[in-house]
Amino acid sequence: MSQELDDDSDRFEYHLECGRDQPTGANPRAGILLIGGAEEGRLGEDAATQWFLKRVDRGHYLVLRSGRSGGQASWLCEQYRELIASAAELSIDSRGAANNPEVIRYIRNADALFIAGGDQDAYENYWEGSAIEEAINDLINQKKVPVAGTSAGMAILGDYYYAPAHAGILSSEILNDPFHHNTKDIYRSDFIKVPILKHVITDTHLDRLNDDHTETRHGRLFGFLARIMHDTNKAFPVYGIGLEEGAFVAINERGIAKVFGNGSSQGQDAYFLQTLGHAPEQIQPGLPLIWNWNGQAVKVYKISGTPEGSGHFDLTNWSQATGGEWEYWFTTGGAAGFQRKPMK
Repeated sequence: MSQELDDDSDRFEYHLECGRDQPTGANPRAGILLIGGAEEGRLGEDAATQWFLKRVDRGHYLVLRSGRSGGQASWLCEQYRELIASAAELSIDSRGAANNPEVIRYIRNADALFIAGGDQDAYENYWEGSAIEEAINDLINQKKVPVAGTSAGMAILGDYYYAPAHAGILSSEILNDPFHHNTKDIYRSDFIKVPILKHVITDTHLDRLNDDHTETRHGRLFGFLARIMHDTNKAFPVYGIGLEEGAFVAINERGIAKVFGNGSSQGQDAYFLQTLGHAPEQIQPGLPLIWNWNGQAVKVYKISGTPEGSGHFDLTNWSQATGGEWEYWFTTGGAAGFQRKPMK
């Protein structure tokens, strides 16, 4: 079953890949699965997917995206049919569609929600302030279904989120000028509301390096924390969760996270960042960021994911952790001074 509407004022696609489009009677369990992007075929993907699907209680799995439907739902039907009643893709590509009653019905019928990768700016433009936003938040906070997000889908699950209208900011750009013009697209507390991610900003693809991506994003996430600390005048602690490609962070209903990945010492790592109440020593437009505090500006717990899931990080207190290692991140001056050092 599929449906497409091409009117620009009410543009969406719905494709039911398997099963039937009706309430299932499932009793899903809450949970959040954060995915760092580029996860297809990675070690850890199967175990993370099964962790998520077991919380669905053989219910209806809905993939939400913009920019036309993809292959996530059909992959679920092929690989995990016994764990779901049905799977469908819904692409919302206009503000009109984001308030369409039929679209909202599709979302409210879901027993699990997977927010696909793509363009978080499109998600913010089309969905924020719409009936879709209300329906998603009801799924999370009232129906308490499991929710997953990869890449752009993970980015918008944070209380703070970065949705650039143009090219995303580089680590060097925000570290050398924390008020770079691309930082205007950091938003907070006005979109998806996941209680365990309150005061958290997320970032993905931290380790991606290729001809089009010449810098890693570890420094970028650090820079986001500095700007948020400044903009909120240290009103409360600020946290960050950053994932390398192919890393999966599974957060259960008690707020305990574990990490799936490739089990190696390089790549597919998860980072849990927390500010310690010390504002940057220098944060001004046009000047490099200085956030040092004797090499202890931001406290970070790093967990290297394994195929079966590893580590234990308590997001209710950000202090109880096992299976990883503590680090400090800081900069003595801009990108050139940015460092990550193990805690001694």
